[in-house]
Amino acid sequence: MEIEQKVKGFKERRTKPRRTKLRNYRVEIKLIGAPIYQFRVKDVTPDGAGILIKEDSKFLSMVEVGQIVDADFISPKGTDPTGNYKVEIRHITKPNKEINKGHYLVGLSILEKLDHLEE
Repeated sequence: MEIEQKVKGFKERRTKPRRTKLRNYRVEIKLIGAPIYQFRVKDVTPDGAGILIKEDSKFLSMVEVGQIVDADFISPKGTDPTGNYKVEIRHITKPNKEINKGHYLVGLSILEKLDHLEE
């Protein structure tokens, strides 16, 4: 599968601890010419996040490693990261754990916080 080739040689590089006990933590990603996609955040650090995406999602065919996108992190407790950020897709990995069967893990690296849009 093409996606698996994108992550060949992927090596964990995070040095900061992750928060994994997350409830209702989500991220919304808007791509040009596509609907807003909303995903559950699996783990998060101040510098990035891991999101779970169903393996049959059209989103996976619309993104690639290295792509920069705008992401809106929605945290029910208001803990960072929350709000609008410019993020880079760092990896697309098929987890080998049975618990996440049928999903891919997409790693997001936070590049910068975006100013709030005024209405």
